Amino acid sequence: MILDVQSVTKFYRGKGKSQVIANDAISLQIKEGEVFGLLGQNGAGKTTLVNQIVGLLTPDEGDIHLLGKSVLENPKRARSHCSVQPQSQVPLGFLSPRQAVSIMGKMRAGKNYNSKRLDMLFEALDMGEWVDKEGEKLSGGARRLTAFCMAVIAPGNLVILDEPTNDVDPVRRKYLWEVIRNLTNDGTSVILVTHNVLEAEKAVDRVAIIKEGKILTQGTPTEVNQTVSNQIRMELSLTQELEKEYYPEWIVSSHQNGSRVIFQLAPTHVSNAVDWAKDLVEKGIVIDYSLSPTTIEDAYIELASKKVVASP
Repeated sequence: MILDVQSVTKFYRGKGKSQVIANDAISLQIKEGEVFGLLGQNGAGKTTLVNQIVGLLTPDEGDIHLLGKSVLENPKRARSHCSVQPQSQVPLGFLSPRQAVSIMGKMRAGKNYNSKRLDMLFEALDMGEWVDKEGEKLSGGARRLTAFCMAVIAPGNLVILDEPTNDVDPVRRKYLWEVIRNLTNDGTSVILVTHNVLEAEKAVDRVAIIKEGKILTQGTPTEVNQTVSNQIRMELSLTQELEKEYYPEWIVSSHQNGSRVIFQLAPTHVSNAVDWAKDLVEKGIVIDYSLSPTTIEDAYIELASKKVVASP
């Protein structure tokens, strides 16, 4: 067991004497060589939990064990065993990606630093055009990839990646997921902190969905999907906003993000859904639609819209 989080609770002071619960009795375990996804909206408590895992914050209740020893008792040791890519952009200044990643590698690995790994990372992520360019002149995506390389150039036993694909173009996102999976080949464990559920589903071994500081459910993607396994997923691409008053009564739940709408429905209403979608296509409201089994995203949407705690 790499990480054992035991009933961790963290409070912040609110207005007056009130308290805001950032993490509420969170428990989870991460095994060696595992990619664990921590999924939740902004403000769900993901980053607060990460900061406690690496010893930057102290839990008000509970304990955290990293490689069998308490993080609370020795936070400095915890940081020596963790590599972190923070959610915020790393300020590179005039340093090029090659310089920044090399410096980080030498700091973490010392005499064991292997410059060939730097070249391997840049090649795997197709960063050749940027490697010797000043940081101030790089795009947000290039700086994000550089920060990722800084975190994994000499990875610790636990690598924590907080929104690693933000600002990264679709092609290099695919390369980045491949590198993340390869990290685990030597037993390194990875915590993937993200709200991009679609991407995470393809990369994680297990996942926890967190909302308002609580874990709603956790398990393998299959186990999490079982929370909505009796439903069908319908996705629509819209030409204009579809008012909720026009949603059919047989829709179990819905989620709209710009021109993309996802519905969950019972299998008994598939024919109704197809007829309804065809009608919207004829009216020019819908560009196309698809039906498929449920995904982690569907479970995430349904669980996040409720107050109840689900279990796999």
